[in-house]
Order: sequence, then structure tokens, then C-alpha cells
Amino acid sequence: MLQGCGERGPMGPEGPRGPQGPQGPEILPTSFEFEVDLLPSNNFEYIQPIPSQIEVFSSDVMLAYVFEEYIAEDDLEVWRKLPLNEFNSSGTLLMDFDFTTIDVRIFLDANYTLSGADEFEGLLIRAVHIPADFLSTSKAQQAMQAGTFNDLQQVIGSEVNHLKLD
Repeated sequence: MLQGCGERGPMGPEGPRGPQGPQGPEILPTSFEFEVDLLPSNNFEYIQPIPSQIEVFSSDVMLAYVFEEYIAEDDLEVWRKLPLNEFNSSGTLLMDFDFTTIDVRIFLDANYTLSGADEFEGLLIRAVHIPADFLSTSKAQQAMQAGTFNDLQQVIGSEVNHLKLD
């Protein structure tokens, strides 16, 4: 029986490089749209499940936009990023959102008691999921600051995939 002690000896030559592995899945931002009614009967909030085709992790970013108008002569949609503030005779009204890994909640908040005069019906919301792996930390901050949906696409340097909900 031989038993070695001490140094293992010189390292041999490096072997050939292995073949290139398959390309991983492309991780791109994805948007989906849904209609919202913010009424006294639903306590001025709406919860939209995130589509099953989108896997959201706690490190991901979600943004939400409300459809403002369509400019026909330019074939241009105008989307405003939430949160939105409205100053009226009663005080300040805030339309905002939050999200979890399974849903997006759109809600109204105010520094006064909300009433039927504050309701919104038929709002079109566009939620945009941005995977954490997609953006560097600096781009994630820029994405959060992007004021419009078009600004967001410029920051991320890519088109956003769009899911159609049933």
C-alpha cells in the first residue's frame, strides 16, 4: 500500500474548453392591462391578480400607469404613472398602487372622508413587471423615476412584452 504525504506535484496542462451551453430564457419586462372601478362599494380599491404567465419575486419592480387619453392625429396613447394627486375643494386625493408577488392593488386615499363624488369608473390601468435580473441597480432607479410609459421603454432599452388578459 502506497501512501502519499506532502506536495501533490505539478499541475497538468489545462484541458480543452467545453461547448457553449444553451442560451438561457430571455427575461424581459411584461405589461398587462385591466379595468378598475374605485367606488364606495369596494372601499375605493381594486385588487388585480398578476397573470400566471408572470412570475414575480420580492426583488422585482412593478410600475402602474393610468390611461389618460388617445391623441388620434399622432396615433399616440398617453399614460400617467401612479401615484397621482388631485387637489380639490375637499382636500388632497391620492390614487396609488401597491403590489405583492401575487397581485396589484389600485386604491384611493385622501386627507378627507371619501364619498361618491370621488369615485372613478372604467379606469384602464397598465401594470408593468420589471424583473430584478433585467435591470442594474442604477437602471432600476431610473425606471422608477420614468414619468411616462415611453420614458420607461427608453430607460430599459427594450420593448415591453404585453399580455392580453381574458
